[in-house]
Amino acid sequence: MYAVAVTILFKDGKLEELKDFFETSGFPALELLKGDMYSIAFFNPKDNVNLGIAFMKDKETADKFAEIRNENLMQIQDILDSFPRVYEGELITGKTLRDSLIEDSKESMFLAFAKLDVKDADEYMNLQKEIYLPKLEEDEGIISYGAFKSDENNLVLFEFWTSHDAKHDFDEKLNADGNVYEQFMPLMNGFDDYYGNPYAIKQFVDFKSGESIN
Repeated sequence: MYAVAVTILFKDGKLEELKDFFETSGFPALELLKGDMYSIAFFNPKDNVNLGIAFMKDKETADKFAEIRNENLMQIQDILDSFPRVYEGELITGKTLRDSLIEDSKESMFLAFAKLDVKDADEYMNLQKEIYLPKLEEDEGIISYGAFKSDENNLVLFEFWTSHDAKHDFDEKLNADGNVYEQFMPLMNGFDDYYGNPYAIKQFVDFKSGESIN
């Protein structure tokens, strides 16, 4: 599976226009990729930041998606306030812990997203698989998670939760358990993180519990 994440700034007061555009024009334009595009969602995690994350079959699909995305951005350039930053790559790990079906309501779904500048991506992922992912997979609030390398020293991590409270409760448990997060700090040069509920989402396929990428 291949993932593409895009961040871009929009002008003050234009979030509703963005939402209307994706619902009426952006999502329908992706019907051309149906079968190879799995899902896409948009978030407003802070201030005027728009974060989109999409999952698809492969790099070839991502290239077609980029063409459609660029055409869409041209249509709404008057409400945008920056050029897009794009992060993409093949998933190096990921798992669905709870069914996420097309007809399910996504209103309470909560995204935790982080872009990490790491010293050694393999070392970081090995530690994550050793001390973090086993705890994550035991939690009742996690829907799915994954990671990909956008380049040699940059990792993108994402987690979909049933709610903000579920993610918060999980973090509290980790902090009480010897503060697992602190063990990752020596492996990083820096990070950006985003959190939020989707304001627009389109799912083309069902994700079933137990599906994984190791």
